[in-house]
Amino acid sequence: MTYEELIRELCDVIKESEMNSITIYENLEKIGDTLNNLDIPIHESNKIEEVISSSFGLLQHQDLHRQKIERVVNYVCEKNNIDSSSYNIADSAKSISKGDVEDSLSEDELEALIKSMT
Repeated sequence: MTYEELIRELCDVIKESEMNSITIYENLEKIGDTLNNLDIPIHESNKIEEVISSSFGLLQHQDLHRQKIERVVNYVCEKNNIDSSSYNIADSAKSISKGDVEDSLSEDELEALIKSMT
């Protein structure tokens, strides 16, 4: 598998993940709106709101994984002089410092992840 093929496959995962995230978010919003219009006991409503909140948390966690994939793609493009603009992906998300993000990859972890995929 060439780097270009690897990047193409990862970009497909990124785009599918983005589309699924949008749909999931919209569906959860609709459920929340519907819940507000229903006449059900408050304890039942609270249970449903907790499930919705938990689902938003999982969605956010999934987005962190998508961002990791974007970092891998951008790293592979940069290290192999591949024009990343042709893949229509965002620049990698940046944080102020690694201390601010508990779920970040070091350069060594990123390189090991890439090697494991080839």
